[in-house]
Amino acid sequence: GGYVVNAELEARSNLFVAGDAACFYDPVLGRRRVEHHDHAVVSGKLAGQNMTGASQPYHHQSMFWSDLGPNVGYEAIGLVDSSLPTVGIWAHKDTVTRSESEIKSEPGAHEKYEQGIVFYMDKSKVWGFLPGTYSARFLSLDR
Repeated sequence: GGYVVNAELEARSNLFVAGDAACFYDPVLGRRRVEHHDHAVVSGKLAGQNMTGASQPYHHQSMFWSDLGPNVGYEAIGLVDSSLPTVGIWAHKDTVTRSESEIKSEPGAHEKYEQGIVFYMDKSKVWGFLPGTYSARFLSLDR
C-alpha cells in the first residue's frame, strides 16, 4: 500500500509524500512502506526540504521501539518479520566483560541471559535486528 514515491519522496511533479503514506525504495530492503514514528519524522523533514529544492534522496534506515513492561523493552532496525529465520545471541546477566566464550546462542532453561540481540536473516543476509533487555519471566513464557 501507500503512494509510490521516488528517491526524493516525490509521487508526482511537486507532490511529495512522507510517513506511513509513502511507499519508498529502500536500497537495502527494496520497496517498502513503514509505519513508525522515526520514519515519519525523518521522511517528513526530508520531504519538506525537497519541496524547497533540496533534491536529496531518502536513505534513512528507520527504527522503532517498544516498552512492554518495566523489565522488557526493545528497539528494532530494518525488516523485523516473523516469517524470517532468526538467530539470537545472548549475554549472561552478571557478565560485565563480554568475551566470545561468555556468549551463547541458545541459553539454558535456568540461566539468566537477559540481554541479547536477535538477527532476522534470509540465507546469509541480515535483514533486520532487534537488540534488547528482557526479563527472565519474558524469556520463559514459551517454555
